[in-house]
Amino acid sequence: MPPVPMLPFTLRPAGDGDDAFVQALYASTRDDLCRLPLPPAQLAQLVAMQQRAHEAGQRSAWPNAEFMIVEHAGSAAGRVVLDTLGEDWRLVELALLPAMRGRGLGAALLAALQARARDRGASIGLAVLRSNTAALRLYQRAGFTIAGGNELQHQMVWRAT
Repeated sequence: MPPVPMLPFTLRPAGDGDDAFVQALYASTRDDLCRLPLPPAQLAQLVAMQQRAHEAGQRSAWPNAEFMIVEHAGSAAGRVVLDTLGEDWRLVELALLPAMRGRGLGAALLAALQARARDRGASIGLAVLRSNTAALRLYQRAGFTIAGGNELQHQMVWRAT
């Protein structure tokens, strides 16, 4: 397979005006919830509740993290949550809209984050669900290696060489 060209993007801080986008992005990552046999209004309510809990959990666990919106071609395309405290950074979340997946944007984002970490002498760690084979392959292609985990997820790390 030929290499996928890197798509241009910008990162900007997430703001209150991004709430609807962040909720829709979260819903696009939760096929498990969206398949539940619930009336649409009840399903929307459940997904919104789960998204708020997810967001609160991230902000509690990583209070110094940067919450950023990924823009491509002038539109919101994804979100990155990155904790850069210390020398061991944590990529808390990298989520892209379904239409943006598999087009090189994730690889471009990782390359930019790795360049930033390399400049600061930092490593990047993350967790990926074992069931998310596409993300696992993306991280492995970007030089992340499995450093542990459990029955649900792999813990991965990238170190500058």
